[in-house]
Amino acid sequence: MRLALAAALTLGLASNALAADASAPGERLLLVPPTDWQPVQLSHSEKMVVTRLYPPGQDEKNWTEIVTVQIYPKSSQSARQFAESIIQYTRDACVAAGPGPVTEKPINGYPSASVPVACSAGRNSGMGGFVLATAIQGKDALYVVQRQWRGPAIPQGGEPAFPPGMLQRWSIFAHSVGLCDTRDSRHPCP
Repeated sequence: MRLALAAALTLGLASNALAADASAPGERLLLVPPTDWQPVQLSHSEKMVVTRLYPPGQDEKNWTEIVTVQIYPKSSQSARQFAESIIQYTRDACVAAGPGPVTEKPINGYPSASVPVACSAGRNSGMGGFVLATAIQGKDALYVVQRQWRGPAIPQGGEPAFPPGMLQRWSIFAHSVGLCDTRDSRHPCP
């Protein structure tokens, strides 16, 4: 099931789904969250809304995978600029960072940018990591969805110790991320 989230993004659980005031007109962030993952709102202000989703049994201190949803109302930052900031943040926070190319392509008529970035070992945690970030520049806000993995440090020239099937699940998830607007037929909602 594909879900629509209003720009205000007041996340909660409704029939095991992320929900917002779906009857309110406006932009809606679309995504299919992983089954049984629980949302936790980290911040909600006029400048940003940040919500994380955790797998069953995991939390902010103990996680191997998370999804972070960020909404920046009236942001002047482009989707590409945000993707580039993810690369810079990873370079600053990691012993070594391996960014993939920034991919720009419209999503339902909106400008978007996606980037995968690997982290050999976090400077603070010592853990390896991988993030796939997608930013979509809407009319009302900049919407960002990041899926992250962390595990053992990645040796130079080595491969991350991803769980079996993880990248396939991430690909399916990444293709579920979108944006629509109930007020604008150029960005139709499903």
